[in-house]
Amino acid sequence: MVTLMTTEGGHSASPPTTVGRGGLSNACRNASIRLVRIGVRVPQYGSTWPELRDAARRIEQLGFDGIWVNDHLRSPGRLSGEPTFDALTTLSALTQITSCARLGIAVMSASYRPAPLAAKMTTVLDVVSGGRLVVGLGTGSDRAEHEAYGYAFGTPAERTAGLIRTLDVMRGMRDAPDGAPPNQPASRPPIWLAAHKPRLLRLAGERADGVISAWIAPQEFAARRAIVEEARADIGRDPLAYCLYTFAFAYPSERQALAWLTPEATALGTTAAGVLRWLRTTGIVGTTDEVRDRLAAYGPAGATDAVLAMPSRVPIDAIDALADAVLPSHAISTRPVTSTTSARANLVDLLVEQHRRAGRGADVAVIDDTGQWTFDDLDDASARAAGRLHRAGVRRCERVAIVVPDGRLWCAAFLGTARLGAVAIPLEPGGRQTDVTLDDLAPAAVVCAPDEALPPGIARITPDELLDATPRPITAVDPEDLAYMIFSSGSTGRPKGAMHAHRDLRASVEGYAAEILDLGPGDRCHSVARLFASLGFGNGFFRPLGRGAACVLSSAHPTVRSVTRAIERHGVTVLSGVPTFWAQLVTFLQRHPDPAALAGLRLAVSSGDALPSAIGQRISEVTGVALIEGLGCSECSNIVISTRSGEPMPGALGRIVPGVEIRLCDDDGRPVADGEPGRLWIKSPSNTTGYWRRGDETRQLVFGPWVRMGDVLRRDDGVYRHLGRVDDLFKVDAKWVSPIEVEGVLHEHPAIAEAAIVGRPDADGLIHVAAHVVLHDPGSAGVLDLADALRRHVAHRLTPHMAPTSVTVVDELPRGATGKVDRRALREGA
Repeated sequence: MVTLMTTEGGHSASPPTTVGRGGLSNACRNASIRLVRIGVRVPQYGSTWPELRDAARRIEQLGFDGIWVNDHLRSPGRLSGEPTFDALTTLSALTQITSCARLGIAVMSASYRPAPLAAKMTTVLDVVSGGRLVVGLGTGSDRAEHEAYGYAFGTPAERTAGLIRTLDVMRGMRDAPDGAPPNQPASRPPIWLAAHKPRLLRLAGERADGVISAWIAPQEFAARRAIVEEARADIGRDPLAYCLYTFAFAYPSERQALAWLTPEATALGTTAAGVLRWLRTTGIVGTTDEVRDRLAAYGPAGATDAVLAMPSRVPIDAIDALADAVLPSHAISTRPVTSTTSARANLVDLLVEQHRRAGRGADVAVIDDTGQWTFDDLDDASARAAGRLHRAGVRRCERVAIVVPDGRLWCAAFLGTARLGAVAIPLEPGGRQTDVTLDDLAPAAVVCAPDEALPPGIARITPDELLDATPRPITAVDPEDLAYMIFSSGSTGRPKGAMHAHRDLRASVEGYAAEILDLGPGDRCHSVARLFASLGFGNGFFRPLGRGAACVLSSAHPTVRSVTRAIERHGVTVLSGVPTFWAQLVTFLQRHPDPAALAGLRLAVSSGDALPSAIGQRISEVTGVALIEGLGCSECSNIVISTRSGEPMPGALGRIVPGVEIRLCDDDGRPVADGEPGRLWIKSPSNTTGYWRRGDETRQLVFGPWVRMGDVLRRDDGVYRHLGRVDDLFKVDAKWVSPIEVEGVLHEHPAIAEAAIVGRPDADGLIHVAAHVVLHDPGSAGVLDLADALRRHVAHRLTPHMAPTSVTVVDELPRGATGKVDRRALREGA
């Protein structure tokens, strides 16, 4: 994105119409005020790298939309000799320590670099950042800086001509790569223009993706926007971004403001009160309420974005105060910022080393089809795997795809990757995740079978050679460093990689695994879901290891017989599965009673999809095992709502897990009342920072420390019930239909083994309730008689508008790789 600007200064240029990541100012709670995406300039003048780095991390963690830099080679103003971080080098470093915030330049001077070089450098930066760059472009306004570095300053007309030439070259290389110089990366960073006079404002409307206006009042902002809009509308271009650039300084009290400004005042040789007076004449300055109200005035003026520059040398607490003023109250993160790194911050310490320090190195850690490892063995295997990955060229922060079946070598690959400080990415062997993600992930290496198809240029490490290397020690990491990605099931579209830090596993280990599952040494845990899926990764791998329990893994395709054999052979005490498996297990045990089949099992866990109450009751009756149900997601690496052992709640998800906060909200983010359906918002210390290279979807997911999920729930007296996904719910006769509620009632009917409900249009385009069912005995009843019986059954148990008007008997329901019903396929007629 190029912004034209003549003073210091996602890719979507359209004004946002929904709340994005950090995109809603408190003042925008009035529906008549536009939503504004808000970024913050890092302290690049008079600071150190640790100070700049920690500020950038804090800006992202708080939920601000973007992290911005100026294109100055020395500090502007009176302190021109102080240390200064330049724009492009700084942004290069920031690409590696941030994950989802936009990275912007406000603004790049057209006179400092030849236009082709500027285009080359910015497109490379965009590629390295995962498509997060916003390029602001201006003429350059600091005469003394130009002279100090030997750049010709030129007349105003010459600078304007240079700006236009640079804009045209950058757009040409971006939009017409065939005509560009060779080796141009495939990237299209948006270009905003910093403009204040009519000629450049009209040019921005015709050729740029946005406009940056600096240091102006709302009325002037609106006037400039009107000129741009007229030029844009004349040629029918898409809407542009309109960005305000200004100083901003918010504080809880004037006494606190003076304390924060003292270091800057000392550097300037003046008083803190004097600095504060000057700031008030220049930018948006005041208490949090005052800053909030003043910034709000730019929404009606047409602002879609704001970049806020803070004074130099203020503490990181001042960034928090700015967030209090301009971000929603729920966007203030509780995560601490730290510049320290240590081996104990590495997730390998949580899963392996802490148990060895406690004297449990000889305890069994992992069991698979061919043998077992103790925690000491697992430590050695992961160290050798790290050595093999390092020999293949893998380094810290680089990505490693793990595409091998469940087993001990899978654990060695994952922990070996983490041990290096690299990023582990489990994928389904031979599955669609592998097909759609390897090109996008560009991993440094892939651990996979010799016949697994790989893109060219990626190192392959086979499982047989994984441990053939010299052991490597655990790499010291920052707790916030990216450690792993878990891909969503893809049930609502293309799978998305949720990014997680080393620290993220601890919340679920110390919360759900300890408080709800009560895992500990002596437990043996098996998950029917595979390790590449969120449920398998959690209940089959990291939660047991984190609590000192053993993982029981198998590379075989899970069936009722194979799972019951594993329970008996390995003494499984905790078994996790999706509702489909539990329904199959109950049916199997009813037909083949075996009192010893689940001997030793103390706890059954259902997650990954809604468990119909009828199936839950049959599980307890047939197996005699305590069953609990939970709701979690790959986006938070945690189970956040769960029933408890000994507290049966048929048809309910249960209550909130300790250490987690939950909100149910309407489409505008407002909390709903008890008994009303609401979209699920989760605040967990383990929340993702976003989806890998999916900026637009990240902005619809991450709101500071909260993630907004697609699940719709209802709360009654603290107990939560799952109604379905946002895409699954539909209306009949202007009344909501919850597929999960209807499916739960259908499962009560003695003829029904499985059921799935979708909304489907009839010949007149009206939505009706369509049921797809699997029968216990397909020849037991005529379809017409069955359809009529099911309609009456649902109408009686729920309401007539939820009764299915069509019933289709199928041999099996379509399911994704994790076992969830693929309702999207049913809606599309598959």
